[in-house]
Amino acid sequence: RRDESIPQNNDSSTGRNNSYSPGNRNSRGTAMLNKGNLGHATVSASFNTGPLIATNSAPVFPEGNIVRLIPLGGTNEVGMNMTAIECGEDIVLIDSGLTFGGGERFPGVDYIIPDTAYIEQNRHKIRGLIYTHGHLDHIGAAPYILPKLGPIPIFSMPLTLALLKNRLQEFELADKLVAKIINLEQPLSLGVFNFQFFRLNHSIPDVVGLSIDTPMGRIVYATDWKFDNTPIDGHLSDYGKLAELGDQGVRLLLTDSLGVLKPGYQISEREIGRTISRIFGECEGRIIFTTFASSISRAQLVIDACVKHNRKLALIGRSMINNFKACFELGYLKVPQGMIVEMKDISKLPDNQVCILATGSQGEQLAGLTRMSRDEHDQIRLQGGDAVIFSSTTIPGNEDSIQALIAQLSRKGVTVFSPKEFQLHVSGHACQEDLKLLFALTRPDYLQPIHGNHYMLKKVGELGAGMGIPADHCLIGENGRIVELRSKEVALTEDVITESYLLVDGNGVGAVSEMVLEERRQMSTQGSVIVVLLVNKQKKLVGGPELISRGFVYMKTSVDLFDQIRDEIRAKFGGIKIDPESDTYWTEMRQQVRNIAKECIMQKTEKEPMIIPVIVQV
Repeated sequence: RRDESIPQNNDSSTGRNNSYSPGNRNSRGTAMLNKGNLGHATVSASFNTGPLIATNSAPVFPEGNIVRLIPLGGTNEVGMNMTAIECGEDIVLIDSGLTFGGGERFPGVDYIIPDTAYIEQNRHKIRGLIYTHGHLDHIGAAPYILPKLGPIPIFSMPLTLALLKNRLQEFELADKLVAKIINLEQPLSLGVFNFQFFRLNHSIPDVVGLSIDTPMGRIVYATDWKFDNTPIDGHLSDYGKLAELGDQGVRLLLTDSLGVLKPGYQISEREIGRTISRIFGECEGRIIFTTFASSISRAQLVIDACVKHNRKLALIGRSMINNFKACFELGYLKVPQGMIVEMKDISKLPDNQVCILATGSQGEQLAGLTRMSRDEHDQIRLQGGDAVIFSSTTIPGNEDSIQALIAQLSRKGVTVFSPKEFQLHVSGHACQEDLKLLFALTRPDYLQPIHGNHYMLKKVGELGAGMGIPADHCLIGENGRIVELRSKEVALTEDVITESYLLVDGNGVGAVSEMVLEERRQMSTQGSVIVVLLVNKQKKLVGGPELISRGFVYMKTSVDLFDQIRDEIRAKFGGIKIDPESDTYWTEMRQQVRNIAKECIMQKTEKEPMIIPVIVQV
């Protein structure tokens, strides 16, 4: 069911407050049929036989306040992760991430963030916000969301809080950050919720999973994760804790879904280290290594390769420098004394002793590597014999910009090493066998996949059903759709808190509507035509129309076409019937002119450029 708003429904027995009006938001359009779980006959027939998983979760809990789980982002897309857990007068938030705009769907948009209107309305209930790790898809929306929630307690691990502070510093909000470091050995009580924490591996250190004891049973929240038995930082996932939680009973497991399409186990980050070291040994010129600024484990592998092959290391990119500094100060990066040099000093070194760690792995126009490819960087010029190593996954939508960057580097005589040809990137997300092991350790009664698109979520549900979790206990949810932990069941409800999101466009948040996006798409594919007319006080046409084409056709070679459009507008202008005293006269006039021009252009070119009428009264 797709609800534009949820009617007021204050139910003290369940702690509900469903009063919410989304206002001017961008609709996701992802509402699902039925209840969205694998119990539906058309998708679960193959899972109805075989032994059920031996869960230790109690089948029934004492009657009381229902616990509501609300994914605000990250369920039905990649990124923008944020979840709320509500019971009675208590709400706890998990993460506040973003995803990137751009591409055909979000032209010109910088970031996409969760719509937190419901949480803002209920900010008095918020008992705390827990960050699971420091990637932007989990902390990136903090500068936009935290100011709207007021002073709330924030909890996380040291590295995550340092990266969060760096993120807030970009918005001059770091001084307002009041946070506490999680103690992995000490439970945390927030309202009616009791939290325990356990380590998980990922592509960044200090990742924590959550065990949440609620009045309606235990929830285990596995954020972005994988199992890595040789992690760079030496900290293994806490298998023992996961097994202990399974022995005690897990009612609902939420898990990352991004790696489910890959069979087997996820390989260790250390496997990449061998490839990096080999490439360093083969390169005789300067090396530019590009990856995400938050890929801390990858940065350590670069440091290790520099040590082995006698290279100095310089850094390019504000986020790279800030993150590197924070990790070094906290001891998460082991850097030999004297290895780091300033960019201005690399020209003093032999080429075979230089390594540069840079941002720009996604072909971003303003990133250091892209500026180098255009000879626009003020401190370095690329030259034949240089090597550029790409060590990151491709964010969907960035494929063309990355390939264009690689081609430009190739033209300059630079040797390019990419993950498509060399093992230079490994995902931080659990593959199928990792997920099976998690299910076997925790033995949940119910499973809800998160952090992925619908296809990924469904595949995790099918994997869980194959492991013996009842098919109708595998809940395939979506953003905004409430899951309720009740006395006798966990149910994916018909209640949708929000189907919207907010777009960050420059300094504006939420100012870009779907109509604006559609206009941008139209302009990017069909161009635009500006129609300028002069009318007198009697509203008679006295000048024009003048036509200006932008991205539609080249005017100097299309004189006949534009003469025909002008003649058509002049001929039909006098036939426009609008009350001259109407308050909406000029709006209606512009629309009529737009329609005349649009019809004429479509008839003669079969194109639909954006028509922008400008009517000037003289």
